[in-house]
Amino acid sequence: MSRREHLAINPLPFLLEGSGLDLSPERLHATFADIARAGYTAVHADVPPDLTPRDYGALLASYGLRPAPGYFGGFFDRLNERDAVVEDARRHAAAAAELGLDTMFIAQHMCDARRARPAIGVEPSAERVEIMADGLELAAQAARAEGVAAALHPHVGSWIETEFEVRGVLDRTRGGALAFGPDTGHLAFAGMDPAALVADYRDRVTAIHLKDLDTAAADRVRRDAVTYFDATRAHRVWAEPGTGALDLPAALDALPPDFGGWYVVEVDLPKHGTPFDSAVLSRENLLDLPYFAEDAR
Repeated sequence: MSRREHLAINPLPFLLEGSGLDLSPERLHATFADIARAGYTAVHADVPPDLTPRDYGALLASYGLRPAPGYFGGFFDRLNERDAVVEDARRHAAAAAELGLDTMFIAQHMCDARRARPAIGVEPSAERVEIMADGLELAAQAARAEGVAAALHPHVGSWIETEFEVRGVLDRTRGGALAFGPDTGHLAFAGMDPAALVADYRDRVTAIHLKDLDTAAADRVRRDAVTYFDATRAHRVWAEPGTGALDLPAALDALPPDFGGWYVVEVDLPKHGTPFDSAVLSRENLLDLPYFAEDAR
């Protein structure tokens, strides 16, 4: 498939309701209809609790959509819960494999301390990094046994937020099963250069989230001790690709020339217009880049 055919979208803007997700059948049908109308052919897949992977896949297919890698989160810092979270990751991977996927994003859950003060790395711990790395590697091995690569997804507001933590986990698991699934927005919000991280671990990248960043808003959030909830809602730090300050072409160009993984648009809440407007703008801006030119592959 071409790069364009591997461009998917996370439906969060269509589904977020307050602080949770509306996964009712009515909302899902309306969401997938709008996503297809916006020109996408694939969706960041998260199977709702009341659907089987087969039923979810059939629902997507009824709108001409395919599943793209979804997201699994766990408390990998809690040694006493390691067996349970690894088993949960395995089950998530099995569902992904049933959907025909060979990759999933995997992340450390967010925590109260960093939700309150995001993107500055409060309460760092080298020991915690090692514990999380070991747990994530075990989860990745369990996912691999199901035929799925688990790709580390650093997330602002979690214990894997800063460059020290991202590199610490990836370096400790080098040569193992854990892949890399970076998010350009989260890396930049926490002070990293997304292109540099992608370049340094390019051979482990199996999928990437593409979001842009309003750097002025991000600076205010860090300076004024704004919570993560308000950073993403009131301040709208995330922006549609091509509308913020990030050098997304550099991050894309840092991928291997033969990269065959997924590109997932993710904007949490729209910064420009409605969820549909945001989806269209994101897709158009990305497909205008030379990287996604029809003859790029």
